[in-house]
Amino acid sequence: MRTLIIATDLGQASRNAVTQGVALARDLNAEALLVHAWQPTQITVMDATLMLSAERVAGHANDLRRQLDAIADQQRERWPKVSARLLDGDIEEVIAGLVTETGAEMVVVGTSLPRLVTRILGSEAQKIIRAVRCPVLVVHEQD
Repeated sequence: MRTLIIATDLGQASRNAVTQGVALARDLNAEALLVHAWQPTQITVMDATLMLSAERVAGHANDLRRQLDAIADQQRERWPKVSARLLDGDIEEVIAGLVTETGAEMVVVGTSLPRLVTRILGSEAQKIIRAVRCPVLVVHEQD
């Protein structure tokens, strides 16, 4: 295995997926690519969509990049072949594109216990599973 993609929402729920994904990459002598996908926040009020200013979007992107880099730096202490990418777009489209671009053989995602909204709309993990054509390892949040 050459490349393993690890999707993270930068939150506590995905920490276990990152830890497990990096450990698996180390065991398989593979590159571990940590990925966070995001879209600038939009606010919709009565058929009108308001976008945040470019300055706010850039500031938020920088905050996300710092968080992602901090996670990658921490994981590099366990396995030096860890890199990170912050990308714009829907998580399933971003991950599917990266699988094609990198030739990744597996994707690791985290999930928490299903909530009502997740049951109705579907989880990010479910979206990724449907979008990619490689194995997906779903790691549950630690209790």
